[in-house]
Amino acid sequence: MKTFFYISSLLLLFACNKSTSTEDYFIFKNNGANMPVYVEGNLQSDAYIIVIHGGPGGNGMEYNYGKSAELLEKEFAMCYWDQRGQGNSSGNLNGTLKIQTLADDLNVLAQLIKAKYGNSKKVFILGHSWGGTLGTYALLNTSIQDHINGWIEVDGAHDLPMLNKSAVSMFLKYSQQEIDLGNNVDRWQEILTFINSVDSNNVSNDESGQINSYAFQAEELLGLPRGGQGVDDKGAFNYLFGTTNQVTSGIQGTITNVQLNNEIEAFSPDNLSDIHVPSLILWGKYDFVVPARLGYTAASQINHPDVELVIFEQSGHSPMDNEPELYVQKVVDFVNRN
Repeated sequence: MKTFFYISSLLLLFACNKSTSTEDYFIFKNNGANMPVYVEGNLQSDAYIIVIHGGPGGNGMEYNYGKSAELLEKEFAMCYWDQRGQGNSSGNLNGTLKIQTLADDLNVLAQLIKAKYGNSKKVFILGHSWGGTLGTYALLNTSIQDHINGWIEVDGAHDLPMLNKSAVSMFLKYSQQEIDLGNNVDRWQEILTFINSVDSNNVSNDESGQINSYAFQAEELLGLPRGGQGVDDKGAFNYLFGTTNQVTSGIQGTITNVQLNNEIEAFSPDNLSDIHVPSLILWGKYDFVVPARLGYTAASQINHPDVELVIFEQSGHSPMDNEPELYVQKVVDFVNRN
């Protein structure tokens, strides 16, 4: 089973510092679940951005850390939502841990934000990693496109079969390239040996998990920049002792991850052209976890005149960490023009 969505969030957090404060907080109740929503930043802004966190097994406040969060919150109201079965959410979840149910939650939340803060407010959704899966699913299987002003996908895993094939291709290219350059030869050779044993057209769950593990190692081996640190670099402390109970969140998230795994692994939509809202597609060039091919595909198929694809040349799976200033600039420009 893949755990890359959750691990990517942890890597982001331990590199970053929380430097923002909650301006509003409420419990969003829907279909048996009680889900916290922390609204931070500029509540006077006309734009509210719902953050669809990674996982399954993460939590919304993982994205409230570091330079990119601090800069975005100066411009907009950021809504950090704990999805059902994750973070500090609670309730009777029997039979509700399905992607459709979570997508319905997101759809209702988008409408609730407008009702709560004013119908004149513009609502955007931003999904990273697993959040890209859930956001894409909601766009295609709920009425959320009628209630939002734009979609921001950040290294989103919206097609798992394509993801696995693309990751194998990336490893074949970069492993040999790094070996030829004499960089970390033993570790790259280990990766290459494994990748050569994988049939990219028939990747097993165990192989998928190992590909995921090597993907994070590859990002480390390439030495990508970490520009997302906060002022005092206490990200790990704030993560462990912050708003979210990481122990219960981790246990609950693991259960949710297992229950959603089969649906996630099979998700491979062929109707991205049914997405007809302004879309910003942000991707790290060196994302082995969710390769950029998925970003190129989404940008080429979404059916709207305002579709922008940005490839971050020094980033892996989390450009908000690797290149925070450029990441924020692209988000701000997109939101302001829509």
